[in-house]
Amino acid sequence: MRLLTILTFFILSATCFAQDSNPEILLKSGSFIPNNEFILEDFSTNSPSIFDGKYYRFMQFSVLPSTKQKQKIEKLGIHFLEYIPNNTFLVSISKNISKKKLESFRVNAIIPVKSEQKIHPKLQNGKTPDWAKDGDNAMLEVLLYKDVNLALAFEQLKANSFNVKEINTYAHVFIISTAISNLEKLANNPFVHFIAPIDPPSYPENKSGRTLHRSNVINAEYTSGRHYNGEGINIMMQDDGVIGPHIDYQGRLDQSAVSSSGGDHGDHVAGTIMGAGNLDPDGRGMADGAFLYVYSSSNNNYYDVPVIYQNNDVIITSKSYSNGCNAGYTSLARDLDEQIRLYPSLIHIFSAGNNGTSDCGYGAGSNWGNVTGGHKQAKNVIATANLNSSSGLATSSSRGPAHDGRIKPDIGAKGSSVYSTIDANDYDTKTGTSMACPGIAGVMGQLYQAYKELNGGVNPPSGLMKGLLLNTADDLGNSGPDFKYGWGEVNALRAVQVLENQDYNEDSISHLGSNTHDITIPVGTEQLKVMVYWHDKEASVSASIALINNLDIILTSPGGTTYQPWVLDHTANATNLNQPATRGVDDRNNMEQVTLDNPTAGNYSLSVSGTSVPYGPQTYYLVYDIISEAITLTYPNGGEGLVPGDNEMIRWDAFGNTSAFTLEYSINNGISWNTISTNVNSSIRYYNWTVPNNFTGDAIMRVSRGVQSDQSNANFTIINIPQNFVVDWTCPDSIYFYWSPVTGASGYEISMLGQKYMDSITSSTGISAFYHNTTIGLTDSWFSIRAYISPTKKGRRAVAINEQPTNSGCVAPPFAIIMASSTNSCSGIVSFTDQSLNMPNSWLWDFGDGTTSTQQHPTHTYQSQGTYTVSLIVSNALGTDTVIQNAYITVAYNPAPIANNDTICADSSSFSLISFSTGQINWFNDTISGNSIFTGNVFNTPILNTTTNYYLTENSPSVFGGPLDTNIGGGAFYYGIRHMIFDCYSECNLVSADVYADIANTITFELRDNNSTVLDDTTITVVIGKQTLYFDFDIPIGTDLQLGLKYSNSGLFRNNNGATFPTNIGSLLSFKGANISSAQDNWYYYYNLEIQANCKSEYKQVTAVLNPLLASPTISQNANQLSTTNNPLYTYQWYFAGVAINGANSPTINISQAGIYTVEIYHNGCDILSANFNAFLTTGLNEQVHKISIHPNPLSELCEISSDILIQSISILDVSGKEMHAFKDVNRLVFKLDLSKLSNGIYFAKVVSKYSTTEHKLIIQK
Repeated sequence: MRLLTILTFFILSATCFAQDSNPEILLKSGSFIPNNEFILEDFSTNSPSIFDGKYYRFMQFSVLPSTKQKQKIEKLGIHFLEYIPNNTFLVSISKNISKKKLESFRVNAIIPVKSEQKIHPKLQNGKTPDWAKDGDNAMLEVLLYKDVNLALAFEQLKANSFNVKEINTYAHVFIISTAISNLEKLANNPFVHFIAPIDPPSYPENKSGRTLHRSNVINAEYTSGRHYNGEGINIMMQDDGVIGPHIDYQGRLDQSAVSSSGGDHGDHVAGTIMGAGNLDPDGRGMADGAFLYVYSSSNNNYYDVPVIYQNNDVIITSKSYSNGCNAGYTSLARDLDEQIRLYPSLIHIFSAGNNGTSDCGYGAGSNWGNVTGGHKQAKNVIATANLNSSSGLATSSSRGPAHDGRIKPDIGAKGSSVYSTIDANDYDTKTGTSMACPGIAGVMGQLYQAYKELNGGVNPPSGLMKGLLLNTADDLGNSGPDFKYGWGEVNALRAVQVLENQDYNEDSISHLGSNTHDITIPVGTEQLKVMVYWHDKEASVSASIALINNLDIILTSPGGTTYQPWVLDHTANATNLNQPATRGVDDRNNMEQVTLDNPTAGNYSLSVSGTSVPYGPQTYYLVYDIISEAITLTYPNGGEGLVPGDNEMIRWDAFGNTSAFTLEYSINNGISWNTISTNVNSSIRYYNWTVPNNFTGDAIMRVSRGVQSDQSNANFTIINIPQNFVVDWTCPDSIYFYWSPVTGASGYEISMLGQKYMDSITSSTGISAFYHNTTIGLTDSWFSIRAYISPTKKGRRAVAINEQPTNSGCVAPPFAIIMASSTNSCSGIVSFTDQSLNMPNSWLWDFGDGTTSTQQHPTHTYQSQGTYTVSLIVSNALGTDTVIQNAYITVAYNPAPIANNDTICADSSSFSLISFSTGQINWFNDTISGNSIFTGNVFNTPILNTTTNYYLTENSPSVFGGPLDTNIGGGAFYYGIRHMIFDCYSECNLVSADVYADIANTITFELRDNNSTVLDDTTITVVIGKQTLYFDFDIPIGTDLQLGLKYSNSGLFRNNNGATFPTNIGSLLSFKGANISSAQDNWYYYYNLEIQANCKSEYKQVTAVLNPLLASPTISQNANQLSTTNNPLYTYQWYFAGVAINGANSPTINISQAGIYTVEIYHNGCDILSANFNAFLTTGLNEQVHKISIHPNPLSELCEISSDILIQSISILDVSGKEMHAFKDVNRLVFKLDLSKLSNGIYFAKVVSKYSTTEHKLIIQK
């Protein structure tokens, strides 16, 4: 077919192509319905629409193409860039294409993007917004199509005299300063996608928040509660630059990306996110274990997020700055949506804004559509409304909807009168959504940690976490979602319960697909809340509606009734916008929720439909919350320290407004109750209570309604805070504290700023205390005090005070104090620590065994058992002091090992000396030097020339314990920093343990005491997989010792369930748990541990006896008596034919039969055997018996008997003596016998000669 070229393009009549009706294309610049036309370029011409081998078009379909169809279209040279509602894509075309190739894809139109369609409505009137003015020019944000070569575009703009001020390569954006009259010229560039004014400049927007958010419940004060404090979670905060100094951020802060400060707004926000409450416990933030990365408020910092996400595991960002009001879906909104989609654990959190009474052009007047900043209107981010402590909405809090009618804000949190940190080491109260946003960021840090702890250390998908946050929120304002509170007030407890119960699902769906999910509702359910949430693909900035993939849900009851999700009327009218949600079809939001009050028990079915999924398949998360009629008290919930006379806000959760609540408290663990109120309004979930003037560690709160009630999960304490706390820090190493007494207190706990938190350093039952500061160089710190009823029932800590030594050189004489690692030692090895006060500079130790040392902290080995008195003399320029500890050290060894002497008869020889004990045997030449010459049970001596003594001791055998491997339960490779906690009952050595490594790494392992002081460490290079590491850590007797890592990012495997505590390893030590933030069912890092007691034993002497060889004995015969050398020192044993003769133990023996005889003599452990002696029997005339032989013997038929004397006769006898054969008158020296007729068996040949008669055994074997 021949095509006609008209100018630079040709037009194909729509009548010959698509016949379906065309939907409206929804652009910010204005909506329109395209004609059925195809306006394509011919690459053989020099069309100005073609740039770098491509041109750009709207491509509309009557029916959205499937993924396979899109792939086929792309092979034709059409590349899909962005989706525009409805059924339209922005595409780039790189090849000539004919209509025939598109006929099967149901394309309605392919049309150019007109220059006026590329211009933001705020610029279409020819005016420049004030914030975008650059003198007489306008500062414009020029978005290029995604596949444009930026370098070529830059050169063309430069050639056309456009001043490019800034290039954002991630967003494909140029910032250009030009006259507003140049807009059309700029828009006519074929590579330009959209032109908007730059974003408005950023402006900042920030004890009851923790309890309002239920953050306190998931990071409880009592031991058995949840302890999700955000530990292991890294958060990025963008604000006004450098924050601090403030001790609430201690050890959990990275400010390398900022260099200056713009005020205290960022300080306040940071404290709400992760402040530890070190200075004032009431100033504690949400996630007081999280780590914070501080950035400035520049939007450009968002383009650093992919790097710090991948390199630093930063997964939550928080920003409380505005950029204009109702700015719509901007390029930054698009980029943030894309980041969240590409980096699955990432979530961006914003303030909704403080323009609640402003008219920002939505069309409904003031009070509506005034969320500040386009980035906050992104679909996948979270925008936060400002609530007060009683859940009321602040007048200043910005309202929704978003520019296209979507629900904003997303969630509400406390932002009014928020008490948080400011510099330097102070607090202030601020109000605004700036203060609400960090509340959500901190709670998300807690929930992220909870997910990780419950799922093997893996970061959660942020789509699940956002859906979880929204669906578990407490509904406020109008029923269902609204444009003021969004989905309601954050409830961290309900969110974490959904995680713990795994009441969520992940699935995916394609265009026009359908999925079904079943949910079982138990009896007694008050409300069912079901939400489907999905991170939507980033939208086109030029589109008027941001939703790309539209999913729809319907819930079906067991009886067949169907329920649609809640939808809001986004019509630009104040009355419509303020109406409660109704059930219907939602085509705006990337989340849909169905709720049912008092649902019938049974199986419900949720259907999810892929109504329009141009970019699929779309992953989504189903989250459901089953709310029972139970009441849940959330504050005070146990472990808190309350102060008499303080006003506290009691909080609880309960569904419905059926009747009033009753509040009661007990100060004796529930034995008796005191009524606070019996008529608390059924619509509220808080009550302001003045703490009574009591002191108790057994306080409990109870809330009830009808038959339903709940009380504190553990006791809380009521007691006053100590007053007049004084830190008298005269010398750097010696600190004296004193204070006024508190009524009801049994003791007081002193704390000092540690690496991250206020750590307990000492306690006292009086009103003063001493502390020995062993940290060299520490000359500035913070201190606090609290009273307690008992060590586990503590009051609130006082506001910390900062102190320094009054005299760094110290002007006091020393005061001697000593401490030993153990006062009862079975090894003799004792480590001594000088804890003397007032900075001594010389030391003289006397260990009581005749040895001394001038070291400050010596380790001494006692060579003998016994009880020893130890003394220490310390001195400085101002004096000397001595301390003597009588009978201080007792050394008692274990019993000696089992072993025996050995004797060898030789002039020289090596011995094999053997111990039969089961422990490690050490061999020595003496008992003095302590130098072992061999280790093992069998010691082969060198060649000895004389008798020699050796000495041996026994170390206890190794004991193995702990989980053998990782198969005890679930777990994952972990990159945080944890340690095991254990008690040691006897001095021992950690020999080895197995670990499993995710990566090759160099790791420093530490053995620490219960104050985290390092006792020993070793640095080991690990390889990927399982391996045995050898530590050689000498462990002292002690409690709450720590086995852990020096740094994080180890990548070692740890089980997060399956281990049981306590776990004993022999009788040496017991693992009690780990410093984790959830239930103690975790076992970190170490498997198949080998432990060996360090106890020595007493010495055992073993002698290697070397005796001279004995002379070989000789035998002589006298008649029928044999004799050998007679020596009264010898012991004898005679043998006949090699068999010992019973009772033949003298130098002589009388024989009764001829044969081979030997004799063995013994002396001094030596023995020697004589040579064989052939003895003959003699007659009474003393005639010698001559030699007779029989051959063969055994025999089968024939044999031959020979003698050196003539044989007279031979008789064959059986074993009973019966004669079987008789051979008379033989008279020969050799005679052959035929015994073939005899059966197998034993017989005797009776041989008669002139001098003797003998019998000889015959064996017949046929």
